[in-house]
Amino acid sequence: MRCGIGILALLGATIPAIASGQETGGSLAGAWTGVWVRAADTLTVTMRFGEQDGAWSGSFDSERLRVEGIPFQEIEVVPPRVIVRLVGDATTTVFTGRVEGDSLTGILREGEDPGWFALARDTAATPDLCEEEIRFRNGEVELAGTLVLPRGTGPHPAVVFLHGSGAEGRWASRFLAGRLARDGVAALIWDKRGVGGSTGWWPEATFEDLAADAAAAIAFVRTRPEIDPARVGIHGHSQGGTIAPLVAARSGADFVIASAAAGLPMADVEVFSVGNSIGLASLPPEEAALARAYVEALVDVAYRGAPAAELEAAAERARGHAWYFDPPGPDDPYWMFSRRFADFDPLVWWGQVEVPVLLVYGSKDERVPVEASRAAIVGAIESAGKAPVDVRVFDGGDHTFRIRRPDDVWPRTVEGYPDAILEWLRKVMYFSGS
Repeated sequence: MRCGIGILALLGATIPAIASGQETGGSLAGAWTGVWVRAADTLTVTMRFGEQDGAWSGSFDSERLRVEGIPFQEIEVVPPRVIVRLVGDATTTVFTGRVEGDSLTGILREGEDPGWFALARDTAATPDLCEEEIRFRNGEVELAGTLVLPRGTGPHPAVVFLHGSGAEGRWASRFLAGRLARDGVAALIWDKRGVGGSTGWWPEATFEDLAADAAAAIAFVRTRPEIDPARVGIHGHSQGGTIAPLVAARSGADFVIASAAAGLPMADVEVFSVGNSIGLASLPPEEAALARAYVEALVDVAYRGAPAAELEAAAERARGHAWYFDPPGPDDPYWMFSRRFADFDPLVWWGQVEVPVLLVYGSKDERVPVEASRAAIVGAIESAGKAPVDVRVFDGGDHTFRIRRPDDVWPRTVEGYPDAILEWLRKVMYFSGS
């Protein structure tokens, strides 16, 4: 077990302690705290770097972005010059700088947008959490993760984090895991099958497979002496929130936190999500009608098995418009994923939940229809009459509970999140937070 070592250790440090140049030299290795600046926006960050067998690795934390341990994809060090690449879903940010003693400075560029960064070596961190690298199994699949424990002997309540869609590793939930652990709740974050240290292959997994992985995670956590086995629940965001009731049924979880959970047929949710991605709501009426017809044709083929010719005809009518995008190619995994999940009905499973539920949404979620999903899920739970349900909708929050002010380059967290989750856990699980 490692207590407070690694990417959780320096969260919240904003004024670094400067080590002497004689002790640290010009090495990139270690933690650096400072700012990234673009336009009029300043983001406080901590960057960490390490070297093993000549290969560099690194990550960054930002409390404003609500992230910890987000990995850099490429690091090139030719002292004193450093080049670091951060590859996101849509953009790549390149940091080009120099290490001079205890200073790391340079320029950053995302596309054509320039900025700069300035950081100082940080030696002020003090351990406040315990981390343990763990492994557990679901049949032939071995899953790797990190158990984040609060200080104290326990036994602690615990949250097992579920994954969103795609190749999600444990880093995606690390920030919230740290917040929970500092408030007295242990957290298990882990790599999805086929990601990071986990075996298996997520593109071939069904929702039942993913739920079985999560049930194995919960069973593992309940064996730990630091954990109260009667207070182990789940937190799932997006796809994880959507399948949360299935996981609860398979695992006997003691409570459920479902974040941005879809409560409609999967095809309807896809129409909503794809439509928002092309700005359908802002198009003139005739354009919007054409765009909606194209999106619905795509989803009909992908989710409902409609003939491909219908999509080809819709694409021919839509091609050339600014919002148009080509359909995925015939070998694209999109078609396999869509058909695999098309028949999943979350309401069937919500009607079987018998433990406390918290539903959490951002009012401007661009991926999930909030009001329709909320109403459907609450209706299914209340009709069954087996579980209490609470709902929090954060005004202005997007799918990840973030907002942008007019001058923001980087988003910021909507007010009240994630504190509402901690407050609900205190109420439901009867423990004293920090």
